[in-house]
Amino acid sequence: MNKFYQSIARHYDHIFPLSDGLKKFLYTFGITNTDHILDIGCATGEVVFYLAPYAQSVTGIDLDPDLIEIARSKKNERGRKNVAFFVRDMSDIDNVFIPDQFRIVLCLGNTLVHLLSPDTINNFLGKVSNILSGNGMFIFQILNYEKILEQRTRELPLIDNDKIIFRRSYDHDTQKPLLVFDTSLTVKASSETINNSITLYPLRQEELIQMSNRHLYRSIQFYGGFDGRAFNAQHDLLIGVWQK
Repeated sequence: MNKFYQSIARHYDHIFPLSDGLKKFLYTFGITNTDHILDIGCATGEVVFYLAPYAQSVTGIDLDPDLIEIARSKKNERGRKNVAFFVRDMSDIDNVFIPDQFRIVLCLGNTLVHLLSPDTINNFLGKVSNILSGNGMFIFQILNYEKILEQRTRELPLIDNDKIIFRRSYDHDTQKPLLVFDTSLTVKASSETINNSITLYPLRQEELIQMSNRHLYRSIQFYGGFDGRAFNAQHDLLIGVWQK
C-alpha cells in the first residue's frame, strides 16, 4: 500500500479535497472541547485540521510516511497545537492506544477495504471498540461494493480539475474475491503520468452488520451520503455510524 500512496502523496489534496458535505456531516456529531478524536488513514490531515478547533485533541495515523510528512508540515504552518500525526498501521491500534482513549474514531476515504480479509477487518473493528470510550462513536466510509460487484463496475467517475486528471478502474477477475484497483494520475502542469494498482477487499453491508454484532456496538446506522440519507443498494457510498 505504501508505494501506491507515496507515488501520489504530493498531489493528494488536488485529487481528494475535503468536501463541504463531509465537514457538515462531521459537525452534526456535537464535538466538544473535551473530546479526543482519532482519524485512521488521515492522509494529509485535512479532516484532523477541520476538527481540531472543536476538540480537545485530534490524532491522525496513516501507513504512508510521505502523507504524514505533509500533514506534519501543515501543522507547523498552521500552528495547531492539539493535533498529532504518526506513521502507524491501522491493524496495530491496540498496541499504540489505550482502552477508552477516544470518543470518536474515524476511518474515512475507503480506508477500511485496504484490510484484505473478513477476519482482518473483524479484528480491526474489535480493536476500534476497545479504544472507544463509553458511548463513543466509530464513523467510517467506504464505497458501496454491493453495487460495484452486482453491476461489475469497471470505471469510477473521472476526477478532472485544474491540477490533475485521475482515472480509476476495477479489475474484477484477476484476484477474486479481491478487486484490483487501477489508477492513472496525470499532472497537468508537467504532463507527468503516474500509473498504479492496489488490491482491495470488497466489503459489503451484510458483512459489516455481522461484525458489529460480534463486538457489541449498541447502535449501528448506515447512510448513503454525507447529507444523511438512509443507505440503500443504489447509493455509491456506504457510511457507517456505530455507537459503543
